[in-house]
Amino acid sequence: MGRGKYTTQEALEAQPEPTATCPIVRVLGPRGQNLHEVAVASSLVSPEINARLNADAQPWFTTLAQLPPRFRSVLWVRRGSYVLADLSDQLTDKIGGEIAMVLLAAQVKRLKQAGQWPSLYADKWAEISGHSSHAQPDSQSDDQGNPNRRVADDESSDSEPDSDSDDMLPRGNPNRRVIDDESSDASSD
Repeated sequence: MGRGKYTTQEALEAQPEPTATCPIVRVLGPRGQNLHEVAVASSLVSPEINARLNADAQPWFTTLAQLPPRFRSVLWVRRGSYVLADLSDQLTDKIGGEIAMVLLAAQVKRLKQAGQWPSLYADKWAEISGHSSHAQPDSQSDDQGNPNRRVADDESSDSEPDSDSDDMLPRGNPNRRVIDDESSDASSD
């Protein structure tokens, strides 16, 4: 029962409450050494934090947030996810705060139901989770471009019901070049 078990249990069962000094921010990406660049909406933080981070005139500003040692190697922060960042005390000139909690999908859902989810992030969460209300029926899915995935033709499955079921099985490794043995036999004659 190391610290990892309790940290994970705490992260799963926690009930996050965003405040003016600890708002919900969106992770733009990792910047190395447990630092993550986050986008903060100026309307979600207190005026003191806006003044300190020089974000008075901008609706959004970016800063670095540090992942504390207790979360390292236990929780992972992905690009595009949401976290609670404690921006109350600036750690250095470049690091604007510390990640207080990584928000999981169940916690985001609870925040939305409680009405605490910022309306600024409503469309962004739909894009990330795949529950977009603006779905286009004619758009192509991302997995159609995957060369390693076999797609069954609808026409062939209607004309021959289960006659060649082993046609759907992969033949060899699709990442390896196929060497035709017949061409080598013809060239040797």
